[in-house]
Amino acid sequence: MKKRIFSIIMVLTLIAAMFTGCSQDKKTEGKEKRVSAEGKTLNRVDISEPVTLKMYLLGERTPDFDKVYAEVNKILKEKVNATVEVDFLSWSEHDKKYSLLFSGGEDFDLIFTAAGWGHYENTVAMGGFYALTKDFLNTYAPDILKAVPEVAWNQAAIDGSIYMVPNYQNEFGNNVVGLRGDLLAKYGYSDITSFDQLIQFFGDVASKESGISPLGTQAGGLYYQYLLDKGMDTVSGTSTKELFLYNTLNSGDKTITYALDWDGFTEYCKLAKELFDKGYWSADSLATTEERQDGFLNGTAASLIWNIGTTETYVDQANKEHPDWKCQIYDTSPKVAKAVNAYINNGMAINAASKNKERAMMVLNEFYTNPDIQDLTSLGIEGTHWKTEDNNQYSVLDESNYGVDANCNWGWVNMNIKRTEFKANPDDVDKKVQAIKDSWNASIKPEHIYDGFTFNNANVSSQAAAIETVLDQYYTPLILGMAGDVDKAVAELRKQLEDAGIQAVYDEIKKQAETYSAGK
Repeated sequence: MKKRIFSIIMVLTLIAAMFTGCSQDKKTEGKEKRVSAEGKTLNRVDISEPVTLKMYLLGERTPDFDKVYAEVNKILKEKVNATVEVDFLSWSEHDKKYSLLFSGGEDFDLIFTAAGWGHYENTVAMGGFYALTKDFLNTYAPDILKAVPEVAWNQAAIDGSIYMVPNYQNEFGNNVVGLRGDLLAKYGYSDITSFDQLIQFFGDVASKESGISPLGTQAGGLYYQYLLDKGMDTVSGTSTKELFLYNTLNSGDKTITYALDWDGFTEYCKLAKELFDKGYWSADSLATTEERQDGFLNGTAASLIWNIGTTETYVDQANKEHPDWKCQIYDTSPKVAKAVNAYINNGMAINAASKNKERAMMVLNEFYTNPDIQDLTSLGIEGTHWKTEDNNQYSVLDESNYGVDANCNWGWVNMNIKRTEFKANPDDVDKKVQAIKDSWNASIKPEHIYDGFTFNNANVSSQAAAIETVLDQYYTPLILGMAGDVDKAVAELRKQLEDAGIQAVYDEIKKQAETYSAGK
């Protein structure tokens, strides 16, 4: 009788488990239920001991940050029996303090990182990050392996090992141009679809308008549009401006070119001199204290060159303050396939000295793949900061205390589950931006191996410092068209750079690039 009762209990238990599995939240439908009935194991790993993890992010703590992360911790506690305490390294201090966290033996578990600007390569070199093996990821973060594409893992590899979980979003870093629509119409332009056409429009503004120039005091951005038009990109992390280039459109070409040996450099410098002499930008460009958007917003510049998100922000502002300007956004190289930013431009890493590496990895698995945590960390608290719209979209309610994507959540963005913004009545700028993004996503540039390469100048730091001084004195005036005779100015820049040690830097870049390529 006891055996029969026991059997009945077992059957009922199994049935209950089946119905429990069928009633999972729709947002996680199809996702394997991995936590045991007692909540003490995850993927057969013991999580019965609660832990508090310390995590470092970059930037500033917003007023509602702690309220938002209190909600995040409720989810983490339920899912992996862990919570996070977050500290920030401010924008003004992270360059100095980031490495000190590791060299000083700070007790923490997780930290934001990024290739180039976010200390990834340097921290790996000093042994600061824990290497993430496939077995480790499979055991403690199996959902991340499904979410993050293979190309992102390849970009993160250094000497065959991976030390960060890259973010996953198609983020385009190339610039667009915001232009005064009233001036375009005045001079007979219905669209701007090439770099040459942009220069032509600028010529009309420079020669026929009073009190406004094409670029105001922000001429430097034009060179990036020129490079984009030529299919060239700069080597990341060189801290030597645009001196080292590669052909980003030809994935088979692994040549890194010294800019002064590229005909396009002298060609642009001659164009810049011609444009400056015709009044396309102010002589104040050499030492301006203006922010990039100031001239466009105050009406002294007919254009703004920046990334598409920032350009949209200021074009919207200009149209709100001056609706008669009818500002719009243009891609001046629509036929050039655009590169997605390297996924390692944002990511998360585990401190090699962490006492809770396994739980830290489980927490990252939730940050990357749990839709509720994505919503909280990106948007804030539903009903306070944002509201749900159809088709996995959101509308902002109040950004004053927790801005959208303004809290260093960039390291775990997952485009598969991230909400997009709902706009009830999209205006012409909204429609144009969406059209540009759609065209870019429809024709993403094939990856070049150097798209994920970042140069570390630690071995030539003294030469790099000397070169920076030379660039300020000789390069910047040249690229702004203010150095007089271009051929003589290029020759003088070449001599000064040689004296500063440019060859040693060039040799080190090529050496590191060759090692990087061999490890892929």
